[in-house]
Amino acid sequence: MQEVDQRENNSGNNKGNSKGNNKDAQNQANIDTLARRSVLNSEPYITAPRVPGAIYLDANENPYGRRYSLTLEANRYPEPQPTTLINRYAKFLQVDPSEILVTLGGDTGIDLLIKAFCEPGQDRLLYCPPTFGMYQVTCDLYGVETVAVPLQDDFSLDLPAILTALSDQKIKMLFLCSPNNPTANKMNAPEMIQILEATRDRAIVVVDEAYIELSEAESFTQQLKDYPHLAIIRTLSKAFGLAGIRCGFVVANQPLIALLRRVMSPYPIPVPVIAMAEMALSDEGIAQMQQDRATILANKKVLIEALSACNEVIRIYSSDTNFLLVQLRDVTKAINALIDQRIFVRQQSSSRLNQCVRISVGLPEENEALVAVLAGLS
Repeated sequence: MQEVDQRENNSGNNKGNSKGNNKDAQNQANIDTLARRSVLNSEPYITAPRVPGAIYLDANENPYGRRYSLTLEANRYPEPQPTTLINRYAKFLQVDPSEILVTLGGDTGIDLLIKAFCEPGQDRLLYCPPTFGMYQVTCDLYGVETVAVPLQDDFSLDLPAILTALSDQKIKMLFLCSPNNPTANKMNAPEMIQILEATRDRAIVVVDEAYIELSEAESFTQQLKDYPHLAIIRTLSKAFGLAGIRCGFVVANQPLIALLRRVMSPYPIPVPVIAMAEMALSDEGIAQMQQDRATILANKKVLIEALSACNEVIRIYSSDTNFLLVQLRDVTKAINALIDQRIFVRQQSSSRLNQCVRISVGLPEENEALVAVLAGLS
């Protein structure tokens, strides 16, 4: 009798679950009819997984974390644009404070620029894949059409193709990433100057310099005086080791910055973010970043040598920053073997990067663990 009762209870639960699932599906359908079509049609950006105790070589972070002790009053709203933080960053970049906008990470800078300048269904944005996926994702969300001018086989800009594409008068904005993510190479500065000349008075050129402190490339910040349509995206997430606080910047001439402030929320930067960013941009904080940079680049040389000895590795592309693009013999097998050891790298989905992974330079022991897994596949 008890077994019969249990079966009846299970049957009732299944019916209840079925009704619940049907209701959830109906609710989702109702919500979808109200959503913007561009949102429904968009593909979300896939973020790096976070598993306790794992080795993360998938998000290009500075592995040398720092501890910050804060004593804060948080009952008042922060400055909309924090003066001390802006002054410190302006000093670091050697630009005028009026040329800096503080944002919640570089992604917010991308969002603000597209939102401020690109008319949905009318303007177009040019970008050069394979590159950072958030350019396309943000355009999709805002209903802005994109024009893709692929990088050349060596991942350099295809300047003739870009200049030809600019005959399209609907192109309002260009995104160039240097060093580029995920290919790790810096772009040719004279070619970028030609693009700035070709777009003068007709389009905004955005240079994403998220990895510039980890590169030998010169920043384009010193070009601002000559190009009022230039905007530069920077961040504290990479070389400064502050990915967890989400602090970025747009650097541009004051009229462009003023326009971006029109589309920002009123108090966009939390008090703890401001406090930690100010500490990172102190003389001591900058010296620490520079020390981390030297250590990371030294670790990269060791990692490249070790990977070069692995039979599983077909090619290591030239890198101008803190990560490597690596082609493997069997990327699926390698990824699964790494995950089994709780090691995460970034598999590439672009058809041009077939069998490739992007590997962040980690701590020496993390790099050694990665190499041990790949060497074991030979």
